[in-house]
Amino acid sequence: MQVRAPIALVTAVSAALGLAACGGGSGPAAVQVSTSPTIAAPSSDALDTVQAALAATTGTTADVDLALLPAQVFGQRQAPVLGSGTFDFASAEGRAQLEQPGGVETVLFLPAAVFVRQASGPTILPKGKEWVSAGLTEDALASNFPQFVVQTEALNPVFLFQQVAWGALDAAPLGTTTIAGTAADGYLVTVDLARAAADASGPAAAAFARAVGFQLGSLGGSSASSPSPTTASVRLWVDRAGGRVVRYQATPPGSGAGTITVTVTRYGSSVHVQAPTRATVADIASLSPGGEHENGGSGDTDAA
Repeated sequence: MQVRAPIALVTAVSAALGLAACGGGSGPAAVQVSTSPTIAAPSSDALDTVQAALAATTGTTADVDLALLPAQVFGQRQAPVLGSGTFDFASAEGRAQLEQPGGVETVLFLPAAVFVRQASGPTILPKGKEWVSAGLTEDALASNFPQFVVQTEALNPVFLFQQVAWGALDAAPLGTTTIAGTAADGYLVTVDLARAAADASGPAAAAFARAVGFQLGSLGGSSASSPSPTTASVRLWVDRAGGRVVRYQATPPGSGAGTITVTVTRYGSSVHVQAPTRATVADIASLSPGGEHENGGSGDTDAA
C-alpha cells in the first residue's frame, strides 16, 4: 500500500505550487490566474521570442515571488500559499520561503534532492531533527510518494522554466500587459512533455526527467485508438526591455495542487544553497511505516 506524504510537508511543497498572492508589504504582489479572452494564432515569431527569452533566462539567477491558488490536496482544501525565493537556473539550486499559518517554511533545492524545514508548531520529525530530505531520483521516493517529485518540482522555477525550454512546440501571442512596472508580452505555449523529458539536460536532468515522467503518467487513459495526451499549456510573459521571462503561470499535470504563478522580481541575484548538516535531517522515507529509518537501510538522502 502506498503511503502519502505528510500533510505538513505537502503544504510546504505541493501547496507551493499554486500559490495565491496577497498584496502589500514586502510579500508577493497580487496575482490572478490569467483568462485572456483573446488568443492569436500560434506563430513561428512568437515561438522564437519565447525560446530566446528562455535561453536568456535559464543561464542566470533571479529573485522570484511565488503564488499558489488554492486546490484540494489529498482530499483536503488547502489555504492559498505565498512565498518568495532565489534561484540559480544554471546550477539548478535555489531557496524558497513559504508563508504558512504557523510561520515561514523553508525549502532548499539541490539538483537531486530537496530539503524542507517546517514552520513552528506540531512536527512529524524525530527529536533533534529540523529538516525533511528527499532524494528526487531514488526508487524509494517513487514507490512510497509517487506524487512527491511532481509536487516538489512544481514549486521549483528552475524546473518550470527549463521544462518549457525543452518541450515548447508552439506559442501564441496573448497581448501586452504591465508587470513590475514594465511592459511584457504574453504567450500561450504548448509544451510537449515527452520531448521535455527526453531532452532534459544539466545538473538536475535526472530529477527533472523523472518529474516530467510522472506528469505524463498522471495524464493516463491511453489506448491504441486514443493515446494519452502528452502536452500541457503554459502562459509566459516576456519583458520587452530585457527579453527575459518575467512571469510564468500554469497548472502542472499530476500535481493536484492548483495553479502556480512565478513572477521574477530581480535578475542577477547572489545564490548560495548548502544542504543542512546530517544530524538535523530526517529522510522522508524514514517517516513512512515500513520505510527506511535513520541509521538503517540504504539510499539515505540526508545531507553530507
